[in-house]
Amino acid sequence: MTERLLPWLSAHANGRGVVLAREEVLCSALSAVPEVLADAVATLEREGVAEVIAPLPYLVLRLKKWPGSARSGATAYSSPLSHNRLIDSDRQADPALLHEVLETLGETNPDAFRLAVELYSPHVIRTALRRVRRARGIRKSRTALFRHLLPRLAREDHRAD
Repeated sequence: MTERLLPWLSAHANGRGVVLAREEVLCSALSAVPEVLADAVATLEREGVAEVIAPLPYLVLRLKKWPGSARSGATAYSSPLSHNRLIDSDRQADPALLHEVLETLGETNPDAFRLAVELYSPHVIRTALRRVRRARGIRKSRTALFRHLLPRLAREDHRAD
């Protein structure tokens, strides 16, 4: 359950890694019963991944390994749980795909995106890039949209398998 909960929390966290969610919304989104959800939240807290500020049924928690966190050694693409099955950490960065990411996002630093190319499948990355190219009225930046889409598309791709 934690491997489904953590990506959901990451996708719904604000810029400081804080997530606000009602128990009924989480149970519905993750197809879980309240007891299993509570156990998963407790596991994340016990593993040091999150700090519960307010408990269920009105959950408020802070993800500890968040890109904006000064204490975090994590990147925007790292997964705090090593058993996350949505990514493949054995893959090497494809230089052509990395170049496509940089070109589409208007970025110049390949190091900032190398891990994303290694972690996520080329299919997921190219789908995210297509959506970024088509997007109109982006709130923050193309890069922020890309980073937001990756875990969501990976989950959808994983469910389709």
